[in-house]
Amino acid sequence: MAVRLLFLLFVVILVAFSYISLYNDQHVPFHYTDTRHIEITLSQLVILAFSLGAAMVILGTLVKDVTAASRNWRERREKQRRDDARARAARAGELVQRGMLPEAVKELTRGLAVNPDDRDALELLATAQEELGSPLEAVKALTRMKQIDPSDLSVYFRLARLYRGMNDPEAALATLKAVEATEEENPRAWEEIREIHLARGEMVQAYNEQKKIMKLRGKDASRAEQAMFLSLRYEKALVRLAQGKGDDAERRLRDVIKDDPSFCAAHIALSGQLRARSLDEATEILLQGFRATRNPVFLIKLEDLCVETERPQAMIRIYSRLQQEFPSDYDVNLFTGKFFLRLEMIDEGLEQLLKAETLDPERESVNILLAEAFRRRGRYESASLHYQRAFGYKRRYLIPFRCSSCGSSTIKWTARCPSCGTWNGYAIDHGNREYAVSATLR
Repeated sequence: MAVRLLFLLFVVILVAFSYISLYNDQHVPFHYTDTRHIEITLSQLVILAFSLGAAMVILGTLVKDVTAASRNWRERREKQRRDDARARAARAGELVQRGMLPEAVKELTRGLAVNPDDRDALELLATAQEELGSPLEAVKALTRMKQIDPSDLSVYFRLARLYRGMNDPEAALATLKAVEATEEENPRAWEEIREIHLARGEMVQAYNEQKKIMKLRGKDASRAEQAMFLSLRYEKALVRLAQGKGDDAERRLRDVIKDDPSFCAAHIALSGQLRARSLDEATEILLQGFRATRNPVFLIKLEDLCVETERPQAMIRIYSRLQQEFPSDYDVNLFTGKFFLRLEMIDEGLEQLLKAETLDPERESVNILLAEAFRRRGRYESASLHYQRAFGYKRRYLIPFRCSSCGSSTIKWTARCPSCGTWNGYAIDHGNREYAVSATLR
């Protein structure tokens, strides 16, 4: 429309100049080279200059109109393509819900070829690829999301989780460190960094992350967080021991015991540290641990300490003291009898084991040890009866430990469960059989 108006104006002005030129016929030379020229009227020269200017304006306007029309056409076409891409993403979402993941991935890939910045489609693609077992493709989608919107920290956490699943802790750490750089205080990032260090056995680094969490939370820290910090304080003390910093390690272990007297591993580690300096002090630490927790692991450690230092009489005196303090404690009586059997003091062992049997006659542990004691005394019928009560014969019976968190069992006590990673979770497992049918003689 603008071009038409300009053209009409140009024609009107051209006619006007032509009319004027009829009455103004003065000629002037117009040189177009050094030697050549033509005679032209003044009005014709003006008309020629105007015509050239008008033509340039019309041409410029025409180019502008063509450019605008082309841009509008491209925008309409791009809008149509984006609408088609969104429709593909919507179909892909339905396919994911129906479990048709490969078809969903194809639809999303086609849609993203048109609209590569569609965050919803990228997120859905990452989810589908992860469920298909293609973590690398999921990482590519999430990385694109991170480039589009670097402020979306949820993408960083998903990437870190995928990297950990791909057994690439370094990439996971780098991703989480980026979150930490963005937000100076992000406890979720600290927790995940801590878990990576724990999985790699880097206890000091894990301790440092948990320390930041505790400093941020303060008195509002949960019991689980406090327990984790206590456990990592213990682990840092062990690292100090390995580094030869005994005094610092001893101080840290005593602080752990002061804050939680029921933390068995700290008592045991401290006893081991004190052993070279004073056997009496090392023994007293183990006794303190038993009195605080009643965990039989301390009885085992006390026995090992006395046997290794060739002091069986000292252990007998310890058991005598404990029986006076805890006369109805099943473990004290059981382990006293077990220790007597270890020393081949059969009659004394039988006496203590029979006391333990009166306290809890259905325990597998006491029945096996009684069977062994009766066998050594040649009382085979009684031995057979107790073996059947215990549901099986073992030449050497080791009372197992069971994790209170995951239920895994082992014959060797450790401070931390290797299955679930819980500290201070092992308790003695005497093997209750109240759920089973009573054994009878055959």
